[in-house]
Amino acid sequence: MKSSIADQLGLIQRINVKEDIYDFAFSYNRFLNSNIDYVIYLENPLALVHYSTKRNRTFISKIKLKTYFNDPKLKAIICLSKACYDTINNFYSIPKKVRVEQIYPYVPKNSLIDIEIIKEKCNRHEIQCLYISSNFYLKGGGDILEVFKKLKDYGVNNIKLNIITQIELLNEIDRIKISSNPNIKLYRFKFNKDELYEFYNNSCIFLIPTRQDSFSLVVLEAMKSGNLIITTDLYALTEMVDDNYNGYLTVPRYRFFNYNNMPNEYVWNNRKNTIYSNYVDNKIVDFLIKKIIYLNKNRNILQKMALNSYKKATIGEFSEDFILKKWDEIFR
Repeated sequence: MKSSIADQLGLIQRINVKEDIYDFAFSYNRFLNSNIDYVIYLENPLALVHYSTKRNRTFISKIKLKTYFNDPKLKAIICLSKACYDTINNFYSIPKKVRVEQIYPYVPKNSLIDIEIIKEKCNRHEIQCLYISSNFYLKGGGDILEVFKKLKDYGVNNIKLNIITQIELLNEIDRIKISSNPNIKLYRFKFNKDELYEFYNNSCIFLIPTRQDSFSLVVLEAMKSGNLIITTDLYALTEMVDDNYNGYLTVPRYRFFNYNNMPNEYVWNNRKNTIYSNYVDNKIVDFLIKKIIYLNKNRNILQKMALNSYKKATIGEFSEDFILKKWDEIFR
């Protein structure tokens, strides 16, 4: 539904929920046409209008949005991130009767990891890095391949990489790069949560130099397993990763969101020629190499930052107890 015609027609999905056998309905990113009270869990303000930067501005859309927001069955909008919470009023006039709150996604504690295991894995001779994404190129996979090619050329062979992705989406050149590099192992994106946690538990550096993201669940999962995170400074990633505390943040070539966490409309509406185009971001490649080599030489820093990740993800607003308490208070 991404088109100028859809924008003009004000096409906004509203899901029908006719059953009244439940006490409450929960929606992810969509309005409901419901007989019972409901709450929306919102990733990004524009998710309500199919990620269009223009659909909330048209005459027809404004009428529909006013109707949907004033639906007496809509009780609350819960934002996944502070970035979403801080910007939602830039897009919509939300009536006071709709409660707007922020709660991070619930990611269970990893029962197979603890502080001593994190210390041990950060001090092994081999450093295990991990990359997980179904969309290899959009999340910076091509940049990571270039990093590990150069590390191999430099004779740095104790730094390993596990890639979990949709193999069929890789081009032939990159498949050859992976198969010819003994420091990289490639896995098909098919593991369940428990199997994925085995990868998280064995790694201590999680790499995701993403070009487009609102909230990355894999980052939070990696943190709960004691991984230092290296990623870009987009949107909610800066809420999970504190630069030089539990990871490193770098700047992407194209900003999908600007520094105020608003859509960069040039990139947002011109993805084919920006973030979807075939390029290697050499600045990010150099940044990753520099940080990985530094951490290899300074294991005390690697250990400290990995433990900081674990602490940040398991204590406070990312913890299960905190999240469940907030949801319980809202539903009550």
